[in-house]
Amino acid sequence: MGFSMSWVAVRGATPQAVHDALALRGTGTREEIPESDITGAELTGGWYMVASKRDGLRLTEEGALGRVSRVGESVVCCVEEHVMCSFGACWRDGHRVWSVYHDAQSSIESLEVEGEPPVAFAAIHDRLITQQAEAGGKKARVDYIFDIPVELAHSLTGYRHDHVIPGMPKDAFEVLVSTRTTPKRRSWWKRSPGV
Repeated sequence: MGFSMSWVAVRGATPQAVHDALALRGTGTREEIPESDITGAELTGGWYMVASKRDGLRLTEEGALGRVSRVGESVVCCVEEHVMCSFGACWRDGHRVWSVYHDAQSSIESLEVEGEPPVAFAAIHDRLITQQAEAGGKKARVDYIFDIPVELAHSLTGYRHDHVIPGMPKDAFEVLVSTRTTPKRRSWWKRSPGV
C-alpha cells in the first residue's frame, strides 16, 4: 500500500512551541521509528519535526502551516504513495514561500512549482527528470518525479520518511496526541483525492 503521511520540520523553535502551534502534547512514550499516528523528534541542524500518518494533523492546511511557521521556518512534506502524489513546501511568518507538487494521476511527469525553491532544487530536479527519461518517460513503470519534492525537503531538513536517519537515538520519536477537539478543514492542497 505504501506510505501515507505528512511531516513538518520547524527550525529555530522549541518542541513545546511547535506543540502549542499544532495543538499537541507529548505523552512521554517513545519509538524508534514514527509508527504512531502523531510523533515528534529533534533533528540535527536545529529542526524539530512532527510526523502525522494519513495527514491526521492536516498539515496540508493553511491554518496549521500558518500557525507553525510563525514560530520558526517550516518545511512540510506529504507523501501519498498509494496514488503517487507528493509535495514539499516552505512556510515563513505565516506565508508559503515555495511549493513543489507532483501528482502521477494527472501525469507521471507532472510537476508544479510555485515561488522560488532553494538552490538544491535544480540539481535534484535535473537528476530525477533525467532518470525518468532514461526509464522511458511517460511510459516508464517507475516514477522518479515523485521523489523531487521528497528529496528537496530531505536536503533541507535531513529527514526522509523512508530512510534511516544517521545519528538519531534509538528512541528519537515521542508519541504525541492532539489537544484539539474539532479540527477545521480548509486545505490549500486540494488537488489530490482524499486530502
